[in-house]
Amino acid sequence: MAFAGTSEEKTRTEVRRTEIKPTVRYQFDRSLRPGAIRKIQDGTVGTVEKTFVVIYVNEQPVEYKLVSETKTPAKDTVFLISRAGYPTSRGSFVRGSVINMSASAYDPNPRGGSGRTKLGHRAGFGHVAVDPRIVPLGSLLYIEGYGFALASDTGGAIKGKKIDLCYDSRARAFSFGRRKVTVHVLKSAS
Repeated sequence: MAFAGTSEEKTRTEVRRTEIKPTVRYQFDRSLRPGAIRKIQDGTVGTVEKTFVVIYVNEQPVEYKLVSETKTPAKDTVFLISRAGYPTSRGSFVRGSVINMSASAYDPNPRGGSGRTKLGHRAGFGHVAVDPRIVPLGSLLYIEGYGFALASDTGGAIKGKKIDLCYDSRARAFSFGRRKVTVHVLKSAS
């Protein structure tokens, strides 16, 4: 028991663990069909374990001394993807987010329009229209079943989790119809 005006000092060893979340990476593979994606590695969580000697005075921690630190790195989840769609530079990408969206398709024939996207690109395969509140314009996307795309346009009917995929002909756009797609929003890994 501590008397008034005296302090009681204790030393304890404490271990603190912090998780390191794995990232999701995408790598090109020329052997895959356009729009295909294949997981080749499951990710695992890593850890950082720090051991401290903690000095307590009157049951209050007053000093921490780091004794050791051990890191077990996270292992990334890796997907192989094809190159079809919007042209991209070499390299690998990490996933920003994945969104399930309702997709429709259009052809680049302007029919009263300019034939240009909102960002000024010539409309064509690999350019898509999005709601910028959901997917920012200029985002690089990988759309399962379609390939790489640039979020470069908007549309009056494209609100919420809807996406409009540009095809190179009216016949291909018509045959696509409407369907659910998985959209991977990408960031350069470098």
